[in-house]
Amino acid sequence: MSVEFKLKELMTEKKLTLSTAESCTGGLVAARIVNVPGSSEYFMGGVVSYDNSVKMKVLNVSTETLLKYGAVSEETAKEMVEGVKKLMGTECAVSTTGIAGPSGGTPEKPVGLVYIGVSVKERTEVYRFVFKDNHPDPVKRRNKIRRKAAKKALKLLLAMLKEEKNG
Repeated sequence: MSVEFKLKELMTEKKLTLSTAESCTGGLVAARIVNVPGSSEYFMGGVVSYDNSVKMKVLNVSTETLLKYGAVSEETAKEMVEGVKKLMGTECAVSTTGIAGPSGGTPEKPVGLVYIGVSVKERTEVYRFVFKDNHPDPVKRRNKIRRKAAKKALKLLLAMLKEEKNG
């Protein structure tokens, strides 16, 4: 059973709602969620905040956070996930912000760097990953990084939901 179907089982069993705030994944997380029939029972919606102005105006990410840490940071991912939860009125949310490439990377923030925020009820965690792909085509490499990040976001949410269930 796919992570999306397992997620549906837990979300509906717990009667929880979910929202997404995506930057580098550009809606892939939301797309994976809505691929499952019945996801409308728990998925309220998502925001693709590719531009910083959307992160600020819609998700309430502070200008100070963006100036001090950048759009690709633990702090921004945290404010995104908490902002979308508040905006959509959900108990759960995920956020993604990163550098999918092929350009835009630096030694400190390489291509493939992604921060994933996961929030279930009062608990919020942010995870840092550097997804690698060696495909010779830069567009395919970029999209593989985006897909890996979207899948990981759902797996992290599922894991947190299971911990919450057992805790």
